Amino acid sequence: MRKIRLLLMPLLVLAILAACNDDVEPEDWEIEFEVEQNYVETEGIEDNVDTPIPITQTNQLTPEDFWYDFEFLTQILEDNFPFFGVIERRTGISNPLETFRNHGLPYADSLNRLNFQSRIRTGFNMFGGIAHLDLDPPWHWNPHWRTHTLSSPLPHMPYYAGGTLPMSRAFNVPLRTSSRIIEEGKIALIMTPPEFFNNERVPPRAMQETQDFIREIQGYEHVIIDLRHIGGGFLTNFINNFISPNISEPVSFYEFAFITDGERAQRTHSNLYFARPRTIDLLFLRNVTTPLVPAELFAEQHNLINMDTDDLENLAYGFLLETFIQPLSGSLRLPLLADNIWLLIGPGNWSAAEFVGRLAKEAGFTLVGQQASGRIGLAGRNHFPLPRTEHIVGMDLFYITDETGRAMEEFPVEPHYFNRPGMDALETVLAIIAERSE
Repeated sequence: MRKIRLLLMPLLVLAILAACNDDVEPEDWEIEFEVEQNYVETEGIEDNVDTPIPITQTNQLTPEDFWYDFEFLTQILEDNFPFFGVIERRTGISNPLETFRNHGLPYADSLNRLNFQSRIRTGFNMFGGIAHLDLDPPWHWNPHWRTHTLSSPLPHMPYYAGGTLPMSRAFNVPLRTSSRIIEEGKIALIMTPPEFFNNERVPPRAMQETQDFIREIQGYEHVIIDLRHIGGGFLTNFINNFISPNISEPVSFYEFAFITDGERAQRTHSNLYFARPRTIDLLFLRNVTTPLVPAELFAEQHNLINMDTDDLENLAYGFLLETFIQPLSGSLRLPLLADNIWLLIGPGNWSAAEFVGRLAKEAGFTLVGQQASGRIGLAGRNHFPLPRTEHIVGMDLFYITDETGRAMEEFPVEPHYFNRPGMDALETVLAIIAERSE
């Protein structure tokens, strides 16, 4: 009987939370749910402009199908993608959209899913990985996500089949850590486990290994966390294990976001603005907090004096994003209890890894190393299927700036201390610690 009661408790808690959220206006939810039902829009395509196309599996595709999807994709990019100016400045490619169009598809009857995907990805790769531009075949995605999430009004993080990244995306890093004590009782190094970013749920062995080492080094004067070998992935595991346990007060900050006047970009803002806050857990939230304001007025209101004027001219609206990290308390909290927490970063960090670098900086960690890659993204993430091939396109639609107006995709997260000449990040931080001890 006691086991039954324990099993029923989570259901009771969920029911109470659902009841507490009744203050959300039902009109908003109805409006938003009607926006996108299991159809793909064809706006900007001459044929069937106003006719929605049901998402269906097609076994035989013609060259015309591939070209239709290519034109559909370029129209979506032209209307909604806000980073062409950033791409031009970072890569030197003049008129990136036209370059992508000219890259095109091979004029051949031999077009198939494989060379279609390869051609699009090659075009995206010219853009330097900015804004998570990517294309995946439909079979890379969990069927539940494809049939339900694509029809939801909320932009979701996609789930690969099996719940983890597929082998084509997995990081080629051994599932082990190299954490070690550098000076007994004083300095310790934690190598961030790759599993913290590779998986939404950390394997028990990796979690246990990390927690055991944290217990061993609690109270050390200096703890160095090495993030340099981590690319993108899932970020909440790092937040839950390294940031939230080591802050005593909530950390929050605003980001300045812009979008084009494209329908998909506006809908993404609207869905996030009117939706209930969503997150894997309540330790980390990143929410759209304001309605749309004309871009030039928004930049003026927030004194974004370093914003690129050409970019601003091509953007339609601005709004605020708020990021919030809550301290972890109670029996789950496993703090480092260190006087100084150092985080090593470098150009290999992008996406989730670069963003947690920024979060750690806001939380009071001291960053050492090199600039991150500048491919931070993670805002206004959007996925949609191409009408004929059903390949899934992913891209970020929110143009984020720092407090002066500089685009985060152009000006990467920087360390407090850059590598000293002839030294890597670890050698640099050890030299700083040695100097402070003199």
